[in-house]
Amino acid sequence: MTRLLHSLLFFLLFLLPHCISASPQDMGKDNKPKEVYKKKAIRSEVKSYNKTENYAKMNEVLQNAFRKYPQAQQDAELMNFETMAQYGLQKAESRKIYLNNKPDTAKYFSHILNTYTYALRTDSLDHQPNKKGKIAPRYTHQLITQLLSLRNNLKSGGKWFYKRKDYANAVKYFDMYVSTIGHSLISNPTTSKKEPSDMDADSIELAKLAVVSAYGAQQYPLVLRHFRLAVQDSINRSLMYEICAKSLQQLGDSIAYISTLQEGFDLYPLNDYFYATLVSHYNSINEYDASLRVLNKVIENDSHQRKFWYLKGKVHQCLNQSDSAIVAYQQAIQIQPDDAESYAALGSVYLYQAHSFYNSAGLKLGDKNYLSNRKKLNGMYSNAMSAYEAARQFNENDSSLWLSGLREVYFKLNKGRELKALEKYK
Repeated sequence: MTRLLHSLLFFLLFLLPHCISASPQDMGKDNKPKEVYKKKAIRSEVKSYNKTENYAKMNEVLQNAFRKYPQAQQDAELMNFETMAQYGLQKAESRKIYLNNKPDTAKYFSHILNTYTYALRTDSLDHQPNKKGKIAPRYTHQLITQLLSLRNNLKSGGKWFYKRKDYANAVKYFDMYVSTIGHSLISNPTTSKKEPSDMDADSIELAKLAVVSAYGAQQYPLVLRHFRLAVQDSINRSLMYEICAKSLQQLGDSIAYISTLQEGFDLYPLNDYFYATLVSHYNSINEYDASLRVLNKVIENDSHQRKFWYLKGKVHQCLNQSDSAIVAYQQAIQIQPDDAESYAALGSVYLYQAHSFYNSAGLKLGDKNYLSNRKKLNGMYSNAMSAYEAARQFNENDSSLWLSGLREVYFKLNKGRELKALEKYK
């Protein structure tokens, strides 16, 4: 009996390890036990590579740790080691450049950007309260030294990619530079080094490059982030407004889009993009009075441009203001006497007047006003004919401007020979 109990006890002890299952919180997504976060082992390995300046292996170990362990991503010490690794890697590439030893320029700049990225993460983690609720940063001085030494290289990286029209990469550098203006790591009064002011000489210029690069990379939110700094400089300010408006349009923010267009127009009323886009927008939603306000301001600033009067005439037509439309088209023709489009538009207004008069006058034989009304109507057709013939004279190749109108007025005025001559046109 005793021997049997011993055998049974031995058997249960043998099975015990195999019967213990992992708790749910110890299981990973693939239903396998999670790996234990071995910070000491990782730190020891990283320190050994740092000591031998093997920054490539140092980076490899840290990146693996960041992928495997969420805790590692929240560890200021490991994040600081990664900053050091990236800083060391850029120095290695910098030496290659100096020695002309087949450097990888893109990689060199990427390490600089990464140094900034991980330094900012380190600083953020380093300023979190400890278990006692106190904030005791350990890496600030080192990070300041690293980032300030690479500040100009960050600019150069953006410009290097920008010249190659690699806007997706260029904007990363410009965005990082401008976004860190005023950051404590960049303008910290405790360092003995000379730091750039919060707004150094290049800040606005780099903000402008950030706007252009972000737009080229179709990263429209970044355009908006840097727009207000970019427009502090008068040079290319109109372009900044144009890019901002187009970005807002892409983002579907119609209210801000129109507001930005209007702001740009107020500053640059003669800029083709602003007034033309506003007029087109207001016309598309039948707000013709708003279109007229835009065009009147444009003409107030420059009344010698044919295109302004032509657009004004079109808007008056949309408002059924025939007399005002005629005046506008005549002004356009006065500025450009061979303006076939304005002549054709003028003809269409006279023809519209003729149609309206015919419908309202009630031209019936025997009516006491018949002869005077017929004479007035024929005068309108004659005016339309003269305008269409001028359009044909100055642009015979584009029959869409005048053919239909001429056929109608020749028919109405009983000009059979002229009407027959139009048969060759299609």
